[in-house]
Parts: sequence; C-alpha cells; structure tokens
Amino acid sequence: MNVTRADIASSLRAMGLQAGDRVMVHSSLSSMGHVEGGAETVVQAFLDVLGPQGTLMVPTFTHSSCEYFDPLKSPSLNGAVTEAARRFPGAVRSLHPTHAVTAIGPDAESLVEDDLNRGALGKGCALDRLIKKGGHIFLLGVSQSSNSSIHIGEDYAGADRHGRFTPENPGVVILNHPEHGEMEVALTEMMGHTPAFDRMEELLRGRGQIVDGTIGEARCQMMKGEVLLAATVEILG
Repeated sequence: MNVTRADIASSLRAMGLQAGDRVMVHSSLSSMGHVEGGAETVVQAFLDVLGPQGTLMVPTFTHSSCEYFDPLKSPSLNGAVTEAARRFPGAVRSLHPTHAVTAIGPDAESLVEDDLNRGALGKGCALDRLIKKGGHIFLLGVSQSSNSSIHIGEDYAGADRHGRFTPENPGVVILNHPEHGEMEVALTEMMGHTPAFDRMEELLRGRGQIVDGTIGEARCQMMKGEVLLAATVEILG
C-alpha cells in the first residue's frame, strides 16, 4: 500500500486529532506500508494536523544500556519516525540520558525543562507534563507494550520501579550537557515489564476510551493521557 502525507493527515483527523492538540506518538514506520518520503512524511503529517499551536512529542530513548548520552547527537532507538522528529528543525530534546523525549511545537521548551531531574519517566517528567496539559497518547502500528505513559502511572501507583538499578546499586551514564559539558548522571531506577501493559487495552476498550483508526496498513489507537494514568494506578493498586 502506498501512503501519502495527505493520507496520514486525513486519517489523523478522522480519529479526532485537531489543531492545537498535544500528542505523544509511539510508532512503527514499517507497519504502514510504503510511505512516500519515509519517516519525515509522518512527522510532517502530524504537524500539518496539529498546526502551529499544537505540540508533537516522540520517545527518543537510548534505554538502560546507554553509557554516553549526547542529546544533540545520540540517535533515538525507538524507530525511524522518532529519529526523523529528533532531527526536525526546531525540535527540542530533553536531557534524561536513557529516556529523553523530543518535542516540536510552542510547548516544547517548557515541557522538557527539568526532565533530567524527574527520573526515568517519573512524576513531573516531560511526558507527564504533556499529559497534564490534556495530551493524547497515539499508538501507530504498535501495541500498549510500547506505551511509555504506563511507566509514569507506575510511579503514581507507588510501584517498585528499580529493577536493574537501585539507590544502593545505581548505574552511571556520562551526559554531554549542551551547556555544562560532560557530567556523570546516576540512575537509581529502571523500569521493566508491568502487568498494566497486558491489561490496559482491554480495560480502556471496555470503557470506550480508545479511538481506533488505520493509517495505511497500520492499526492505530488514540487515548487521553490522563485516562491512561488513572487506569494504570487502578490496575496496579
């Protein structure tokens, strides 16, 4: 299937995404079929729909194996669409060395501010801030197991998020800070699999809180971030 920028934008609008919205997108480029122009087309289509007042966010994580993080150079490990967004003119990336996000739009700077100090997808992180501003979560050709907001819900639920790293056995990453140069960052938590990944879709779908759609060959889901956080706390409570 051949997918154009206009096709993507039309599908997004059909699912209810509107100008001025804020949205976190988890994606698989290959799930869509052949996209004319590749990953950059997907980014452009989202921005077409969101307009100049909307904000697009994507995960540009390096994950727990990262030893050296340069927010201006380290590539995203979350797929071609996220890497295209990272490279997009005006994009702003947060400084967390393993779970940085990239945002494009008027809220970008304020969303990523202090993200380094909020832990890996912890309360008050950039994605949590987007959610608190009424943000949507969009899954493009991926399942709830890719939904990073669930990890924020874990923090609100008081779940154990230490896993590989703990305060007693921290990991260390070298961050090449854009203003301060190289510095050590201690990692005291690193999330793993949570039962909320497995139960989320059934719970939200049963309540009519998922909007379904397709883009090319990809199955898509959109939901409100606040609903997702509340459901995670409910599942883990």
